[in-house]
Amino acid sequence: MENVTAPVATVSRMSALFLVEDALQASTVRLQAMAMARAHGLDTAAIERVGSVVSEMAANTTTHAGGGQIILRTVGDVATGCIEILALDRGPGIANMTRAMRDDGLPTEDTRRDGGFVGIRRLADLFDIYSQPGHGTAVVAHVGTPSGLASTCPCSGLVMHAAVGVVCLPARGEVECGDDWAVDVAPGRLSALLVDGLGHGPGAAIAALAAITAFGPVAAASPELVLGTMDAALHNTRGAALSVTVLEEARQTARFSGVGNVDGRIVSADANRHLVPQNGIVGHTMPRAQAVDVPWPDDGRLVMHSDGISSRWRVADYPGLLARHPALFAGVLFRDCARLRDDVTVLVLSNLPAPVA
Repeated sequence: MENVTAPVATVSRMSALFLVEDALQASTVRLQAMAMARAHGLDTAAIERVGSVVSEMAANTTTHAGGGQIILRTVGDVATGCIEILALDRGPGIANMTRAMRDDGLPTEDTRRDGGFVGIRRLADLFDIYSQPGHGTAVVAHVGTPSGLASTCPCSGLVMHAAVGVVCLPARGEVECGDDWAVDVAPGRLSALLVDGLGHGPGAAIAALAAITAFGPVAAASPELVLGTMDAALHNTRGAALSVTVLEEARQTARFSGVGNVDGRIVSADANRHLVPQNGIVGHTMPRAQAVDVPWPDDGRLVMHSDGISSRWRVADYPGLLARHPALFAGVLFRDCARLRDDVTVLVLSNLPAPVA
């Protein structure tokens, strides 16, 4: 669990979702991404790269998959962070990834069709891709202002970049999200919170914010003690479902405590352990919090999500996904399992280095 000793990066907890089915929508998301990059303090060259990456992703999505989604999020501190661009589609997928990503200058049928990915990899500070023939493709790229070695994401040394994937979006038609999340990192420990305010809209968002605000001072405590603090903090709100998981390096364990319908799992190549919350509402009908310890495998992924994601997914349905960047795991679950009538958050954590395709 070497990555959990790294410092925390500042990240945006909210994502921005865009439908991309034609040239006008592609242009819109490009402009929005560049505006986000400008507001995040990226330099002119990085802003242009953000626009180019989004354009390439949108072109591949519309041309080869008939359309899809692009999700944007800021990562890192202003002026030293980056923009995360996540493209999702349900198109035909890529049958031969090695050929599609070949960058030897020799055109082939695959590179003519998917050559935009090679261009994205050149432009991005971080790039990864996951594709299933017949089921679709997910691509993630980070673009930021260079602060060191060329082609290195400026926040690549931070655990929040290397080990976290997240999609956090409000219900369709809502502006405010009633879901929220936080990750706190200290030497040898990582604590993750996922909260789902009851219902959706402003009232749910108030409850979620109260939980996030209360989390920081007690993040180093055991999950059951954190839940007790949350119960007091949410007493004057409509309440929430929430779960806390603590990964401990020395013990190689994940300690979990949750109340309400917030799903948690530890998944690896050999394991799929459910982290089952108790019944109740934090802030109102809170039971006596209990915690459970489960082993944390070397190739483990912690997956936590609100009930805006169906719990019927199986890792076995996505061969190879465990080896990819956690943002792709979060994106694929969102793409395939989201219930857009509710707030949606899926949080994926890993202690493995982010791969590069």
